[in-house]
Amino acid sequence: MKYYILASGSAGNSTALINDNNEILLIDCGLPIVEIKRRLNEVGLDYQQIKKVLITHMHIDHVKSIKAFEPSDLYLNILTEMNSSNLFDYYEEFEVLGFKILTLPASHDSPGTTGFLIEYNNEKMAYITDTGYIHENIQKIINNCDIYCIESNHDPRLLMLTKRPMYLKNRILSANGHMSNQDCAYVLGNIVGPRTKEIVFLHRSQEANTEEMILETFMNTMKKMDVDVSNIKINIA
Repeated sequence: MKYYILASGSAGNSTALINDNNEILLIDCGLPIVEIKRRLNEVGLDYQQIKKVLITHMHIDHVKSIKAFEPSDLYLNILTEMNSSNLFDYYEEFEVLGFKILTLPASHDSPGTTGFLIEYNNEKMAYITDTGYIHENIQKIINNCDIYCIESNHDPRLLMLTKRPMYLKNRILSANGHMSNQDCAYVLGNIVGPRTKEIVFLHRSQEANTEEMILETFMNTMKKMDVDVSNIKINIA
């Protein structure tokens, strides 16, 4: 599956999936349009190739440029505020630009927050960001995917040491907040399988996390869970 993560984090989120016709299915549009265009150009793509947009939820870092797209090109959860001709509910299956999509409930403080199980050319990608946890039933659905794009937002200890107000720390740590490195690693230990070849950690906090912490927590957890990840490519968005 060909894809580019254009941005991931509180400053903006957007991922481009490219089909065999060089059409782009965009997941989230949390950057200014000019920045989406620039980042697409950097990887040899053009803004005009964007044909449809999947929205995970309505927080501004995921929908900053949503009004630049036609409502008919947007796919949103029915619990969101936007009007669109392509509304979906949880556990709904549909096809967009050849990509088979299964919508999955995420646990976040924005109505209708959704993760996706995406299948294309016999490959499966689980794309889940902005969630406080991943329920065991969802873990069963996304077991043994080829690619995992999954949130590893913060280290709890480092988060508590930041100067952020306590209400914000509690929000992030809650079941409707963001998934920690430890929780993300444990989930991955349960779901990676023989076909898994790539993991991309999403939505890293610039203030309450580091790339080194993500990798160290992940590798230590895999060792404790006796999960072999030696053949899996690891990236941090």
